[in-house]
Parts: sequence; C-alpha cells; structure tokens
Amino acid sequence: MKKLTQIAVPALMSMLLLSNVAFAAVRPALTRVVALESDKETSIKILNDDKTQDYLVQSWLEDQKGNDKGLPLILTPPLFKIGAGREGKLRMVVVPGRIPQDRESVYWLWIQEVPPVSKVQGSQLQVAVRTRLKVFIRPTTLTEKSADTASKLQWQVRREGGKEWIVANNPTEYYASLSELSVTTGGKSIPVVDKNAMVPAKGEMRYAAPAGVSGKSGVLNYSTINDFGGETPVLHQSLSF
Repeated sequence: MKKLTQIAVPALMSMLLLSNVAFAAVRPALTRVVALESDKETSIKILNDDKTQDYLVQSWLEDQKGNDKGLPLILTPPLFKIGAGREGKLRMVVVPGRIPQDRESVYWLWIQEVPPVSKVQGSQLQVAVRTRLKVFIRPTTLTEKSADTASKLQWQVRREGGKEWIVANNPTEYYASLSELSVTTGGKSIPVVDKNAMVPAKGEMRYAAPAGVSGKSGVLNYSTINDFGGETPVLHQSLSF
C-alpha cells in the first residue's frame, strides 16, 4: 500500500521557523516489539493521547534497507481510525519458514498519524507525524538467552582508511541495540556519536573513535536496551587507541 501523499510546501525552512513544533498524538504503547515465529499473532497497542481529536492511523513494515515488499510479515489493518483519547490495535503475523532460523531478524514498524482537516482557514499547518519502532522476530530454534547479549559483545580498536574505529563483534543470535557507548580517558568521558547503529546478530559493527583519543589508553563504557525497552547495566572494557 502506498503511503499517504504528503502536501509539498514551498519555503520549507520558513515554515519550520514559524510553525510550532509537532509532537505525535498517536503512538505505540511500547518502544519495541518482540515476536516469536511460533506466535499465532502479535498484538501492537496504539494510543491516541489527543483527548479532543480523532485520527486516521496508517502503518507499514520495512526491512532495514527500507524495502516494504515481499516481507515475511503480515500487518493489519494498514489504515484505521482511532478515536480521541482511545486506543487501537495492530495485528502482526509471521509467515512460517520465511525468516532465518539461526538468528533473530529485525524490521521497522512505521506508524503515521493523519490529523483531520482543520475547519479554520488561514496560516495553520496540518502536520502528519511519523513514528517508527524496531520489530524483532525470533525463530523457535534459538538456544541462547537475549539477556546475555551485552556481556558477550567483543570490542577492539581497528585502523582502516586512515581512521580509528571501535569495532563490536557480536557472536550471539540476537541484535544488540546500544543505549550507552562512550570512552573514558584522562578522567573525561567522551560519547561515541553513532551509537544508534545496531550490532547485528552473528556480525559486527564499527563506530568512529571519538576525536582526541588516538594514542591513548581508555575504558569503553557500554550498555544495551533489553526486550522491555530498559537499559542493561553499564559494562566496561579497557582499550588502547
């Protein structure tokens, strides 16, 4: 299903400067979805925090490359109305035998609120706000515990292309979403700016080392996000840059 077409607005920068900041009225109840391949279906609760307006809600799934075609997931309904201050529900079904059996898979769930057309004419701007959250799909064949993922990450410093990288190797069956990633050196903690990139299951991810740490020894501080959206305890590992 094609996404609802948004109105193109000339002078976009002026609009952003003059209009109020838009916040989503429609949102998922959770910050992530974890589903098992064996589940008959997974329910995803959607909330409308606006007590005065109804909204149309459009939803769709994408893989990590932004593709929304031929996915091993079925999401319904793709479009529905949610009343003011009410809640709605999406239903997701995993197509059996279509996902890797040796690791979890990750997709993006997009939720777009479509506000009603304002009866007030003039310079008011109607903004359709999108929210996305991660969807983790797990086959029944996995044998490890997802709670152990953070402690099993392996870190090293690698020099490639004239740059220093902090490389995370993940030998587990689960993706690792980082909550904290920083380097402490000389008594100062320096955040790693691109920590939002997940460490794939049975794969690796590299992060640019912060400026000013080259040639120094330091401590890497890291934590991950658990299945419930909370942060795991911060772990530490010594590294030499």
